[in-house]
Amino acid sequence: MKRIIVLISNVGTGTNLQAIIDAQKSKNINAKIVCVISDTPDVYGLTRAKKNKIPTALCREKKDLLKIIKRYRPDLICLAGWKQIITNDLINHFKNKIINLHPGIIPDHLNTKVKNPDGTEALWNRGLLADKAISNFLSKKATYAGSSIHFLTENFDFGPVLGRVFIKIRKTDTVESLYNRLKNKEHEMYVKTLKNLTINQKANVLIVDGGGRGHAIAKKYLESPKVSKVFAIPGNDLMSQDGIKIYSNVKTTDTTEILKICKKEKIDLVDIAQDDAVAGGLTNLLNNNRINVFGPTKEASQIEWDKAWARNFMKQFNIPSPRFKICQSQREGQEFIKAQKNGSWYIKASGLASGKGALYAENNTQATEKIRQMKNFGKAAQVYLIEECVHGEEFSSFALVDGPNFIIVGHAQDHKTVYNSNLGPNTGGMGCSSPPMLINKSVENQIKIIFNKTAKGLVKLKRPYRGILYLGGMLDPKGKVKVIEFNARWGDPEAQIIIPAIKNDFYELASRIIEGKIKKIRIKKNNFYRIVIAGTSKGYPKDFHQVIGKQIYGIDEIRKIKNVEIFGGGIKKSNDKYLATGGRLFYVTAKGKNVAEARKIAYNALSLAYVEGNNLHYRTDIGYRDLERMHLR
Repeated sequence: MKRIIVLISNVGTGTNLQAIIDAQKSKNINAKIVCVISDTPDVYGLTRAKKNKIPTALCREKKDLLKIIKRYRPDLICLAGWKQIITNDLINHFKNKIINLHPGIIPDHLNTKVKNPDGTEALWNRGLLADKAISNFLSKKATYAGSSIHFLTENFDFGPVLGRVFIKIRKTDTVESLYNRLKNKEHEMYVKTLKNLTINQKANVLIVDGGGRGHAIAKKYLESPKVSKVFAIPGNDLMSQDGIKIYSNVKTTDTTEILKICKKEKIDLVDIAQDDAVAGGLTNLLNNNRINVFGPTKEASQIEWDKAWARNFMKQFNIPSPRFKICQSQREGQEFIKAQKNGSWYIKASGLASGKGALYAENNTQATEKIRQMKNFGKAAQVYLIEECVHGEEFSSFALVDGPNFIIVGHAQDHKTVYNSNLGPNTGGMGCSSPPMLINKSVENQIKIIFNKTAKGLVKLKRPYRGILYLGGMLDPKGKVKVIEFNARWGDPEAQIIIPAIKNDFYELASRIIEGKIKKIRIKKNNFYRIVIAGTSKGYPKDFHQVIGKQIYGIDEIRKIKNVEIFGGGIKKSNDKYLATGGRLFYVTAKGKNVAEARKIAYNALSLAYVEGNNLHYRTDIGYRDLERMHLR
């Protein structure tokens, strides 16, 4: 989507501006007006802009115009009654980007003429402004009046012509009547020209993520007819196989370098899917540079990167969650545990810990030991939480949020521990199933209430959330939902099964969220059941370094299987060989009519994979809960 600035003044009537606004609303042009600039404050066009929630700016001195315009990074600048002389430095900075409407027929070359439809010579009206130009048509007894729309150049009232219109002059015409009829034609021509300049222009999208989640997001953007190219930072080599350009040497926290890449690649939209990038304020930086971002600000995303803040937020807005204690020292936590009845607990780092900062304790003795282990998480656990263990079934829910409004787009059931039957340490996720049969109407109603309180609460705190919001929930034996955590991005590997189910144009979805127009969205999904299984390095999540550099077999064979997708993680391609570079190597997603069929397809596909030295590990029970439910029915 192209970014347009419209320049107005108190000379015009604002009708050209309104024509462009109407064309934007009706999607007759693939563009967004990012600012309306006037040289005087008492202009009705500014009121038109504000009514349509379009940013405005004032520029009294022409020398300041370039500086103001550069802030908004426009693709096109439309003159609509602007009376200041456009300086040469502005024209040269935005070469073939400044559009002007001239009441006369500009020739294609300086020394040529243009003919009217009846063969008579058309009037250029060079140097004449609106009323004087119209008067000239009448005083010269021209048979036709007309206008030209053109790119501005240093040659006054001249430049590459983008369109011309003619209207036959009537004997009864006055300056007013002739101008009124010509203006209607001008409006049509302006919109038609902008349509030609924007409608066929496709967007460049950047995904900030490197794993399977980012791969799933990027593939979905590539399906959009409105998207030209998709880039990823840092990406992975399986993404490259799907035509996604990766910047593998750039870290998601290197905000300065990411901004440079956005400018270099002319990025129209950035989708931030990685938690460290969100927490590092990448959204804030890009927004300040007028780059569209799908993802929350640092302030809104505190709901993920600061678990202590998040728990206090939930308490403030009456969002159901476990009993908790915030601690800032080992001694504080151990004294709290001593004062409690023996029970099961979760000890959690308050900061980001790559999904591994939650330690389960079966009893108070174990809790004391887990508190000591918080030091292993460094800065992330300088503040930590002790939370009462809520027993039940975990699930994940995802909602698109545009500030106060939200739409739930899917649910999943993650399998976080490294071994079958929920044994072993927590990982970033070993697999998921969706849609989980656990979510019935009663549960979904509770989830909707939680999302509503959360979205409205963040707005109340002046931290409006825009992007995808992840609710990690627990359903207790009584059927009540409690929030285990919020994440400020898609889950991994939940994204790999929920995103493929969404039939909507992903670029349009993200754009609607950014514009605050979520109410116009109707989510369309297919009815397949999906399973995703993470193929990991043996030893993950603790010690898997012996697997780094080992060859991975079967990737290309899996890619050919019907109803199966494979998403990359810690994987690299070198000399036509796939090599292990991390813990979670890849993800196999399969779809079927039910959980049993999806599982069968997924595990059959995964059986083709092998890591040199028998170093591939995966759980064999992904989706087991729904498999049990299906057999009970």
